[in-house]
Amino acid sequence: MLPDVYRDIVEIVADAPGPLQAKQIVPRLGLEATTAKIEGTRGKLKRLVERGWLNEDAPGRFTLARHDGDANRVKSR
Repeated sequence: MLPDVYRDIVEIVADAPGPLQAKQIVPRLGLEATTAKIEGTRGKLKRLVERGWLNEDAPGRFTLARHDGDANRVKSR
């Protein structure tokens, strides 16, 4: 299971109509859009890609990874 902040990031990306950048996710997490917060979020996004939760289709643009038959993976708490 993912820690809360990672789960929140995955849910934000899942609800988006298209790819998101770290600078678009930070305010949705309720954080101030400072360079430090954006870079910290970018690091979390990269870790979520490594673990198969997200895809980075283009550099810096993140989408939800597709999982066959695993739609509840993100929403379960």
